[in-house]
Amino acid sequence: MNKLKFAQLGMLMVMLFTVSGCWDHEYLKDINLAYSVAFDLSEDGNILETVEIIVPAESEQSSPKNEIHHSTGLTPRNASTNMRNIIRGNMRFIKFGVQMVGTELAKKGLKTVLDVNFRDPSNPTADPRFVVADGLASDIISKKLVGEIKIGEFLQQKIRSLERMGIFYPPETINSVFLATTNPGKDFVLPYLGIENEEVVAKGVALFDDEYFTGTLDTNQSTLLVLMSGEMGDNARMTRKLHITEPYLVQGDISFNLAKKKPKRKFKIHVHRNGEVSVDLHLKTYAVIEEFTGDQQLKVEILPDIQKRLSEMLTEEADSIISTLKQSNCDLFGVGRHLIAYHNKLWQTKNWDEEYRTLQFNTTIDVEIISTGVLI
Repeated sequence: MNKLKFAQLGMLMVMLFTVSGCWDHEYLKDINLAYSVAFDLSEDGNILETVEIIVPAESEQSSPKNEIHHSTGLTPRNASTNMRNIIRGNMRFIKFGVQMVGTELAKKGLKTVLDVNFRDPSNPTADPRFVVADGLASDIISKKLVGEIKIGEFLQQKIRSLERMGIFYPPETINSVFLATTNPGKDFVLPYLGIENEEVVAKGVALFDDEYFTGTLDTNQSTLLVLMSGEMGDNARMTRKLHITEPYLVQGDISFNLAKKKPKRKFKIHVHRNGEVSVDLHLKTYAVIEEFTGDQQLKVEILPDIQKRLSEMLTEEADSIISTLKQSNCDLFGVGRHLIAYHNKLWQTKNWDEEYRTLQFNTTIDVEIISTGVLI
């Protein structure tokens, strides 16, 4: 027993002397934490990088501050290298929450911007949100503060709130966007933010063809698009103008929520004998009426007419959304990926960039009112 104890003690001593300690540690006071980053295309065609860094508090009585810095370079990597030459101390992305890209740079493709993140293993990619800005993304980051909230923290809170509202969903991160750009046959959309009257506002979603920004949908359209995609946030609130004359007069603004009960979605891709492709998309939604501003009081006998009119309106809107997706060559529903997987020989014969624009979609949205609260 004593020999065994001595042997164990000897092994422990060897480990203590041979195992190295943490030789590459950094003190928090020496690190600048990047909270939000923006990339834009400058007027001279170079890359403009804008970074919000959090400067540690100088004393226990003071609080951390944020600084906004700009750098340019021939590439995103070059701009990031130049940024490190500008700021004092080291810069780390361990608290990195939002990456933005301006519209002009997004039109030229996202892969070079994404490449910066994946070449540095210390950069997080699974959680930071990826966002497109209307115009220059640097204009949003440069606001520095919204009220008393630092811009990076504000953007994280705002994006997550809009995700819960169902304006964009599911969450798109640096990692999910990178995977989407490397898998052919299915495209994606990203949150689209801008500045209106000095406020940072949601403008809908940015549409992508492969890695290239090609179009937009507004917030009303993006909420319906989330449901059409088979996804759902905590809410899907909509407000529409009603004008029904027969058999009852119903006129006013009606607000309703389609996320209180999960919609039923039927999505079918048809490949016909002549090689043509068509898509059926049917969505059965369940509405909770939350507000009605008309002079008339809602009555049970009026509800079927309201359901019918809302179904017609949302079907028309869905057709318009599909038309915009096709014009933007954004195959969000992954029709191309289905053909790659199940009809590969047919896929090889198609010029999908051309044929997707003429793809036939048969879309219907049915609305069933399941609750009116205290309105009836």
